Amino acid sequence: MNWERLREKVLNDIYPSEKELEGIRKQYQKISEFISDEFGLETHFAGSASRGTAMSDDNDIDIFVLFPKEVDRRKLEDQGLEVGKTVFTEFNGQHEVEYAEHPYTKGEINGYEAEIVPCYKTSPDNIKSSVDRTPHHSKWVDKNLDKEQRKDVVILKKFLQTEGIYGSSLMVQGFSGYLCEVLIGKYGSFEELVENALKWRSSQIIDPENHHDELPQKLEKRFENEPLVVVDPVDRERNVASVLTRENYSRFIYLCWRFQEDPGMKFFREDETEYTEFEIKQEIEKRKNFVLLEFKNPEAVDDVVHPQMRKTLKRLEDELKKKDFRIYKSGYHVGEKTRIFFEMDRELPKVERVKGPSVFHGLEHLKEFTSKYENTYIEGDRVYAKTDREFVDAKKFLKQFLSEELEQKGIPHYVAEKIEDYSFSEPVLRDQEWLNYLGDKLNINK
Repeated sequence: MNWERLREKVLNDIYPSEKELEGIRKQYQKISEFISDEFGLETHFAGSASRGTAMSDDNDIDIFVLFPKEVDRRKLEDQGLEVGKTVFTEFNGQHEVEYAEHPYTKGEINGYEAEIVPCYKTSPDNIKSSVDRTPHHSKWVDKNLDKEQRKDVVILKKFLQTEGIYGSSLMVQGFSGYLCEVLIGKYGSFEELVENALKWRSSQIIDPENHHDELPQKLEKRFENEPLVVVDPVDRERNVASVLTRENYSRFIYLCWRFQEDPGMKFFREDETEYTEFEIKQEIEKRKNFVLLEFKNPEAVDDVVHPQMRKTLKRLEDELKKKDFRIYKSGYHVGEKTRIFFEMDRELPKVERVKGPSVFHGLEHLKEFTSKYENTYIEGDRVYAKTDREFVDAKKFLKQFLSEELEQKGIPHYVAEKIEDYSFSEPVLRDQEWLNYLGDKLNINK
């Protein structure tokens, strides 16, 4: 399909109308004027709706209340909450207090999702908290992206969302909205970004404002293990893509390649496949054994739970591998319950073959190894021992491991509280959300 025609079709589907954008702007203006009259404070209209980079039906109004830099941090937090609560009361909205680097209010006003966030009014070089950057991000976008490029940002967001890699939360670990804006600003258009992404290396540094040549050496070293480094145009010491995982980075490049090979609307329409129990059962029958743990959900917010679940999964994988259990696929899902699964060789032979030193490594090494084992023999030029395994069944090993002090075993606090009451389950369950997760994880119909 011709790109211009495809672009127009995608925008018709996902780009907000002028009426929609104008409604958001007017609601912001009313709130801003109230804050100015009531508290004498300036505000900044932040978020994608303010910058013309929001998808249709994204009605978020992010209002940053600007405090003088001389204001004490505690006073900023207390007065920031007072401003937010007063705004929601004035406009008959429901709200709750959320917590990031400091507390803020969030809720609904006249059908719009609104956030009232206090921050310091500072220069980019003198920010006092991470939220202070946001107004400068908005100014950078206003200065560097024209109207068509902002539309391309929305196209990019939908492209990523369809693949499940849009969002910088610790659950998704994908591309943030600001990262999308910076990438379009750097390459000029969605089409150019896709072409250039195919040339990216396994560790790619992108520096839109050419800060990188001036960066201190220690900062380059800090970026060393991050797959994609996009130096923040307004903060030379920050990687806009720091949350992005290597897998999601790779998925993006692969997605760009597929799009170039056969562009079409399928890349901008989310697949809402619902897998049946029968489909999952058929797929599992073709695979190795599944071990599935389930337990009550940890009682913490998503940005705490998901990092702890990833750490738990890695800890269990490492322990299973130490015992020679081979794992082919693994994952976790937090839904009506929390579940961890392993596709693996569940059973091992009782006899374990232990590799020792070469006979040419020296007598001390031979003596040390043979003193540990009774049944030793030579294979090639190396000594081996035959011994009995402690665990031959993965479930029995997990039972033993999970019966001990879990936090001392490296299981994070909120997960440890719940996983101690785990049970084993079969992978095919009457839980559609779980079936959909497992179907995607096992790449059914791919």
